[in-house]
Amino acid sequence: MTAHTPLHWLRMAKSWPLTGMKSIRVFAFVWTLVAALALLGTDWFWPGLLEARLGLSTLQWSGLRVMLFAGSVWWVLGHAFKPVQTLGQDLIGRRCDDLQPVSTTQPSELLELTQAVNQLMHHQQASLDQQKKFLADASHQLRTPFAVLRTQLQGVMSGQLDTRETLPKMLHTVDRSSDLMRQLLAMAKVEQLVRQANWVEVDLSAVARDVVMEFAPLLARKKLDCSLQAIPLRLHTDPWMLGELIKNLMSNAMHHTPKGGALGLVIRAMPGASELIVWDNGGGMNEVVQARLFEPFQSSSGASGVGLGLSICRQIAESMNATVDLFNRVQDDHIVGVDAVVRWPTGLTPANGGDEGDVPHGERMGQPTPSAWTDLAHSVPLTHKGLAS
Repeated sequence: MTAHTPLHWLRMAKSWPLTGMKSIRVFAFVWTLVAALALLGTDWFWPGLLEARLGLSTLQWSGLRVMLFAGSVWWVLGHAFKPVQTLGQDLIGRRCDDLQPVSTTQPSELLELTQAVNQLMHHQQASLDQQKKFLADASHQLRTPFAVLRTQLQGVMSGQLDTRETLPKMLHTVDRSSDLMRQLLAMAKVEQLVRQANWVEVDLSAVARDVVMEFAPLLARKKLDCSLQAIPLRLHTDPWMLGELIKNLMSNAMHHTPKGGALGLVIRAMPGASELIVWDNGGGMNEVVQARLFEPFQSSSGASGVGLGLSICRQIAESMNATVDLFNRVQDDHIVGVDAVVRWPTGLTPANGGDEGDVPHGERMGQPTPSAWTDLAHSVPLTHKGLAS
């Protein structure tokens, strides 16, 4: 039988966390036990031998054994936690753009931490990829109108284009670029506010009423009939973000509603959920692209657009633990419009302290279903094509 030297056992102990037990606790326990048994074994098998050879008293030998045991424990713990030090050095030595997953060959105590780090790396990489795609699309969307504007301006200056015909087109190009810049700034502000998370209590119906009043001149210019049915509900968010959410949904509804048409807002509470609904009579949307409408630079026609409004709406809704979806509304087997539904699944608090099912004008909405609701102003039954989950 081959005798193992102490150096062999030390090498084995050093490599054991990675090739043996795969556990820091087991490694520390086993080798601490080995050190204790080695020190106690000298007294069991050779009582008084080392004391006599070293010329130590019983008290001195006891003190020496304590020091040897403490040194052994220090050595064991140093090698037991070596994987932790290695993992830390790996993360510290990385570049800021290095989001590769860390090695999963770790002791069992570090597996959960390793998985969490790798999951964070994955989310960060996905976020960076999304930002890169967004910046590329935004750069393209900004270059296009400016190139068109330059071409129009050169055409007017050279006399190739009629000034009266070209100036309105140039104004439309400038307005389009201004809207895109405003939406880009709004998206950046939303991201900043979400990171700060300085939420306050906001009355949803009051914000909706202010938005409708702000849109009144635009509604009058297009001769649109707008209704607002709301009960006072409170939620914790940023007032500007909530107003931006309603403005974007209102703007989208106005854009798709023909002149002389109708649109409106409904704020209702149900047991366990609350909803903000912005509806229009714009004729519906293309169901093929319905799932992509909340992506940046997508339009309801299926072509690439310049809008960021719905993407901003989803970002704001998620910050409030809400969902936002679009549904085609069907009446007499015909699609008559779109309902944009923002739903808080946990329900909101009534601002007036009353029953959360109260509805203005003394009417009460019964237990509603996701597939149908009634416009209280016009008494027209409105049914979604496609049920909300």
